[in-house]
Amino acid sequence: MSLEEAESYIEHDLNGLPDDTIHELCQKLCAWKDGILADYPDMGCADGLPDARGQDILRFLSVSDVYLYRNPYDRNDTVFGASILAGMEWAFEDGIEIIIRGREVLEAREFLGYGEYAIWDELDCS
Repeated sequence: MSLEEAESYIEHDLNGLPDDTIHELCQKLCAWKDGILADYPDMGCADGLPDARGQDILRFLSVSDVYLYRNPYDRNDTVFGASILAGMEWAFEDGIEIIIRGREVLEAREFLGYGEYAIWDELDCS
C-alpha cells in the first residue's frame, strides 16, 4: 500500500466511521469486556469500567498502534483493512485488538497478532 493509499484510508474510512459502525464497535468492546470480567471477576479495573455501556466504553481505551493491510490473497482488492491495538484501564496484559475491513468492524478481542490474516480468509477471494 502506498503512503497516499494509507493516508486516504485513514482519513476517509477510519476517521470517518459512520455512527452505526461506532455503535457496533462499542457493542463488541462491551461484550468482550464483560466476558473477560466474568472469567476474571477479581481483575482490577478503573472505576466505572465494569458498568460501562455503549460509547461510554471508549473513554477507557487508549489506542497505541494502527496497522494497515492490503488483502494478502488479492493484491488488486481496493478494500483495505486495519488492526488497531488499544490498552484498557485495567490489568489485562495483552490489550485489545480491533479488526476492521473497510468500514466494517469484524472483531474486538485480546491481541493475537495475526495481522492481515485476521481480516481476510482465502475463501473471501474465491
